[in-house]
Amino acid sequence: MKKIVKIFLVAIGFLTWNPLCGYSQINTDRVLAIGRNALYFEDYVLSMQYFNQVIRVKPYLPEPYFYRAVAKISLEDFKGAEEDCSAALERNPFLVEAYRCRGIARVYLKKYDEATADFDKGLDLAPDNKMLLICKGYVSVQKEDYKQAVKDFTVAIEKNSRYKEAYLNRGYAYMSDEDTISALKDFEKLLEIDPFSADGHAARGYVYYTQEKYDQSIVDFDEAIRLEPYRTGYYINRSLVRYQLKNLRGAMDDYDHVIRLDPYNSMAYYNRGILRTEIGDKNRAVEDFDRVIEIEPDNDFAIYNRALLQSELGALNKSIKDFTTIIEKHPDFFPAYYGRGEAKMKKFDKIGAEKDYNTAMLLRQRKLTKKDFEKDSLSTRKQSDKNLQNHNKLVVADREEETKRLTYKSESRGKVQNVNFNIDPENNIVLTFHPAKKSDVQRSTYFDRSVEKINQSGVMGKKLYLTNAEMPFDNQLENTFKEIEKLTKYIEEKPSAEFYFQRALLFENISDYDSAIEDLGKAVDMSSSNDVWIYRFSRGNCWMKKIEYEASLDDDVEENERKNGAEYYGMKMICDLMLKDFEETNNINPQFPFSWFNRGNVFSMQKDYRNAIANYTKAIDLEKNFAEAYFNRGLCYVLIGENEKGILDLSKAGELGIYVAYNVIKRFRE
Repeated sequence: MKKIVKIFLVAIGFLTWNPLCGYSQINTDRVLAIGRNALYFEDYVLSMQYFNQVIRVKPYLPEPYFYRAVAKISLEDFKGAEEDCSAALERNPFLVEAYRCRGIARVYLKKYDEATADFDKGLDLAPDNKMLLICKGYVSVQKEDYKQAVKDFTVAIEKNSRYKEAYLNRGYAYMSDEDTISALKDFEKLLEIDPFSADGHAARGYVYYTQEKYDQSIVDFDEAIRLEPYRTGYYINRSLVRYQLKNLRGAMDDYDHVIRLDPYNSMAYYNRGILRTEIGDKNRAVEDFDRVIEIEPDNDFAIYNRALLQSELGALNKSIKDFTTIIEKHPDFFPAYYGRGEAKMKKFDKIGAEKDYNTAMLLRQRKLTKKDFEKDSLSTRKQSDKNLQNHNKLVVADREEETKRLTYKSESRGKVQNVNFNIDPENNIVLTFHPAKKSDVQRSTYFDRSVEKINQSGVMGKKLYLTNAEMPFDNQLENTFKEIEKLTKYIEEKPSAEFYFQRALLFENISDYDSAIEDLGKAVDMSSSNDVWIYRFSRGNCWMKKIEYEASLDDDVEENERKNGAEYYGMKMICDLMLKDFEETNNINPQFPFSWFNRGNVFSMQKDYRNAIANYTKAIDLEKNFAEAYFNRGLCYVLIGENEKGILDLSKAGELGIYVAYNVIKRFRE
């Protein structure tokens, strides 16, 4: 998102502070208060679980929808936030903060006219609401109508001549309109009102930087960092000043410090890679660009820089692969053809090299993308600059980066959308005696009446749980083998479907899937028609684990083939057996949502996403809060290009505790 102004984070901060009306029951009030506490401390995913509880008990209250929307905005789930605000306003059309919150969400969704309408509606109800005036100005900034933005912020200043946020944002609007003189006046006015404003010092420091007044700039950035030492953007921009002052060691120290604060800060890795390249530390520069690409797989600047370095270091195949990636995405960028040609020449591929050289010469002569090939004279570039000719320039931290705060280390706390998790579908739901805890915010087990009935009968000897997170048995192998031996004796004395089932689960825990499947087959043969579904359901899961396990063992299998183990091993027949077991489960126990979910996973593994979606939908119809089904269906929608539906499902999955969904939303949001 380009040109992010601090106002939105400030606005979100204000949203959490406004007390609303009380509630009729003390328990509801308490749960809502706990949720608001979690929201204030940036534990967004956990806070939503409390708001969900209130909504389930009292769906007519507007406040839990509103607060849940605030959490979703912080997690960049703007569509979900918009819907929650609308739900709050349906219940209370006079909730001013809900108009502001929905307007903020709509700005991020680029629905500028609707956002302005929300801010205007809020101002109708509260004409002196300063934050609404600031938000209106921000819409003008996003529309690049900077003169109108200045007018909007000026209205806020006229209502309160000491309103710091208005001066700060009007200054940014002036800067965007290339009026640094007026911007400097606003920032100095802000510091006159509040000499201890870290934002004011950082903003003025950046103006001095653009005016090449580096000695004055460094003083302001030093003060901003002293006042707020956890703002990574301050360090990044101070490093640019240090670079201009020829203090390369100091610039490098700033990047090191940012990375200690935020191990996922791609800008710090990128800029450090540029500096390391400049001082000849090429191997470690490659490591930095590797890290950037790991965090941002589509960062073309990092890919191109890595390609150049790999060519110089003799990693020619890797270099050619990176150059090819750039060429496929930017077919008119002639330097990439030159670079690939040189790498091919070093491999004595003269024909390939000449072909690339000729293509590069033709592109340069035709000047098909002249603007892309014109390199400006500045030593830095903005994040919005997509000109690959500026690949060797340091990146300036934008407003979004400067306002990013790092407070929590837990992966389920804070802005989880900024953490790059592996995007893997949720695993099958299985029956087990030993569930594992998932996280503080996602439930580990599901309740089902048919399973509870079995537990109450006591026929299994232990309580069965429905989960897709089983406890690892690495440290309990000896006990597991002893239990298998004991059950084997029971089976020899008096065989029963229950004993075979229990032993099958133990075999499954130690990855002896063939024995587990064999035992489950015997359980199926021995059981009555009423309870056979338990064994069929478990056998289908065991087949799935067998496929995944065997695929993971073969190091010669390419990664993409390993992820689709069923296709690689030609196991269509096994997939059919899985589907048959889950289908029989559905026939006997049609209200059991988990077999529908697991069938969806089989179809998804086969890349039959339409059928997978149909099965996930059936599972959701039966279990309204089935987080894993929403998550997997959302991924399927994204894979078939229906991103809007996918993001809605992922939003729901995140709301229900699968916090990885917010990172997926951020990656695939249009």
